[in-house]
Amino acid sequence: MQTSVEKIEGGRVKLTITVPAADVDAAIDNAYAAIGAKLKIPGFRPGKAPRPVIDTHVGKETVLAEAQEDVVSDSYGKAISQEDIRTYGQPDVGELDLVEPGKEYTYTAEVALRPELSLTSAVDFTVTVPTLQASDREVDAQIEHTRERFATLEAVDQPVGENDFALISFVGTVGGEAYDGNTVDRYLYELGRGMMPAEFDAAVVGVKPGSSAVAEFEIPDTSSNEEFVGKQARFEIDVHEVKTKVLPPLDDEFAASAGGFDSLEEYRADVRNTLNAAKEAARTREVEMAVMKELVGRLEGDVPEDMVNSRAQSMMQEFFESLESRGVSLPDYMQMTGVTPDKLQSDIKGQAEVRVREDLALEAIFRAHGLEVSESDLDEAVREITGGDEAAAAKLRDDLAANGALPVLREQLMHRKALAWLKDSVTVVEEEQS
Repeated sequence: MQTSVEKIEGGRVKLTITVPAADVDAAIDNAYAAIGAKLKIPGFRPGKAPRPVIDTHVGKETVLAEAQEDVVSDSYGKAISQEDIRTYGQPDVGELDLVEPGKEYTYTAEVALRPELSLTSAVDFTVTVPTLQASDREVDAQIEHTRERFATLEAVDQPVGENDFALISFVGTVGGEAYDGNTVDRYLYELGRGMMPAEFDAAVVGVKPGSSAVAEFEIPDTSSNEEFVGKQARFEIDVHEVKTKVLPPLDDEFAASAGGFDSLEEYRADVRNTLNAAKEAARTREVEMAVMKELVGRLEGDVPEDMVNSRAQSMMQEFFESLESRGVSLPDYMQMTGVTPDKLQSDIKGQAEVRVREDLALEAIFRAHGLEVSESDLDEAVREITGGDEAAAAKLRDDLAANGALPVLREQLMHRKALAWLKDSVTVVEEEQS
């Protein structure tokens, strides 16, 4: 097969592809075999009818059109791999002539090339990430979180506080009318959690056990019941009991209860070690995310809208497949999350643009520093995919070359090498989190 590439306007190329006559004849043979196997012709077993009979039933042009489709599909992928060009979107092949038996077949295809954007600077990358050593404040915060789990509620003879628990009963109306479930008897209500509108909590704060309060307010548009929005709500509330949360003292006894430690200091040391281990495990990803943000910020030039749309379509399909694998339908997902179709599409497109810009930025740093992807790199990547099976690797490489995916694999290796260079070259500054 012969191919040539010509750059044309708009960041596109025109490929001229010539397929040998032998390959054309093979495609025609396959087309007759495939169509013949589907036909039920009296006097002939499936797949045994001669060509003139098949031509009579379906038309010779129909057979040649199917052969032509196979010729173009197979040869285009091979041409992309042979020329090692990185494209995006679908090729435009225009109006094609039918293939002819015994003759080579030449056609042209125009397709967009991936843009090669530049960077404002390809050196001196510095990122700031949280320190690897847990601070005393972080240790204290983790211990306080554990203390909350061991907290107890104790009844107190005092007015309700902003973060207290109150054993309450209430009767509610909306627009002056009762509603289903408007009466609640002796419910332990925690203030400050947003379970009810702020006006409800404000009415309860300061009320002593055995006393009552009234909360009145307009129902906000965040209500789960759209029929109630904008109407006046009234709650007559009785406070039966006030309970406050009591945290266990920070002592050796608490350390023993929380984790079986002999002393509070031993417990603190274990918490610190656990936090340090978590920080170290997250460090590689933190540096990677920070340096990628820095790199993308240096990217110059516009990202083609078609590239973003193509990536968004792929990501949307992956999202649908993920939902399906979890047994969740799209309508159920939207009902659970409150996300609208427009919002979902907008979010995925935004993520797609970030991904595309990251890829183009990595390719820019790859070019700027003269990095290379060798044939041995490609071979090793293919072997890695096949788990080291040499025969499978050889077949996979042939398949990738045939369907035009070899440049895609090279592209992935470019990204991998560029990211490795970035992580090796970046200066990492540690800073304690606020």
